[in-house]
Amino acid sequence: MDLVNGLVALSLTHKELGVDELSKVANGVHRVCMSLRQPLFVLHTCNRVEAYLYNPPDEVVEIVKSGYAPYVEKVVERRGVDAARHLFRVAAGLESMLIGETDVLGQLEEAFDRQVRAGYTRELLKTVVERAIRVGKRVRTETGISRGPRGLGSLSILYVKEKIDLANARICVIGAGSVGRGLVKELIDAGARRLVVVNRSVEKAADLGVEVWPLSEQSVERCLEDFDVVFTAVATFEPIIKSVPRGARVRIIVDLGMPRNTAAGLPAEVVTIDSLRDLADRFNAMRDAEIKKAEEIVEEELAALERLLRMRWVEEVSAKLLEYWFKIAEEEGERAGGLEAKIAARTTVKRTLLPVVNYLKKVAVSDIDEAYRIISVLRLSYGLKDL
Repeated sequence: MDLVNGLVALSLTHKELGVDELSKVANGVHRVCMSLRQPLFVLHTCNRVEAYLYNPPDEVVEIVKSGYAPYVEKVVERRGVDAARHLFRVAAGLESMLIGETDVLGQLEEAFDRQVRAGYTRELLKTVVERAIRVGKRVRTETGISRGPRGLGSLSILYVKEKIDLANARICVIGAGSVGRGLVKELIDAGARRLVVVNRSVEKAADLGVEVWPLSEQSVERCLEDFDVVFTAVATFEPIIKSVPRGARVRIIVDLGMPRNTAAGLPAEVVTIDSLRDLADRFNAMRDAEIKKAEEIVEEELAALERLLRMRWVEEVSAKLLEYWFKIAEEEGERAGGLEAKIAARTTVKRTLLPVVNYLKKVAVSDIDEAYRIISVLRLSYGLKDL
């Protein structure tokens, strides 16, 4: 019984669909997944819409797949080690259109924090995603895979620079998440001097050192009317730019949102990730040596994942046992004399049972089935059905 085998990944990425098609499925996948009680993690960026589940029944997998309509037939399903490898490679930037880009790691961390707080990403799946984030950080620390353009935001700035003088242009960035913040910093470094940020929370963007407006229909319209270039990187299921006012100043709209932040058919040049593929290919060709180093890190971390999951599994099971034993200790402590006796009883339980927990970890690493048998005996002995 290998615990990593419980992982399932369902993916649609830039390799299977263009940005417009990916935008169409993001809402459906979120809607379906958030209605489930299954441990899950959903990642959608401008490169991908992916759902990760742990030990899901087959019918749950099919339900999640249905969220990818009308492109269910194109969904790539991975299981076990292959699913973990894919997530690690995503975190490392190896599956991005621009290999080694850093935006995806920030987006992964943001999605993870949000979904852990909401209670969706939990138990062993939480451990897998945590490890993926570690892999992404290791790759960018130990290799040069991110030298040069660091993400699609960087590529989009290079694209715009070929058409507009950034130093004399009025530029607006809508959205101050990980992608938007990166855009602001890189635009300043590239010479932009007249820059405004529009964000839902003004306070969260205040540290960027530029003028910040609250996000509203009026502020978006003002950006289009008064600025040469508008970048969008907002997490939303509805376009924030639905039309362009007559006589608007805007020349280029760069849409880095997923789903798309712009409606179709706008009377301005709209740059999406599909517009940046040629630029990405040019820089990818320069990163071959670093790609190999990154892949070695992914495989090294992958080899350690099963051991990590087994130890984490024992910790989760032991926590339930300790909770049960602590309850008994507190009851006896209460009878023996109140608070001090309760504390002493809890401490005794912890010191007495810690060697048992450590022993179970060692057993689990070498023989997960034996560890499971021992825990089954404990479960039956104490009548703990959910252990």
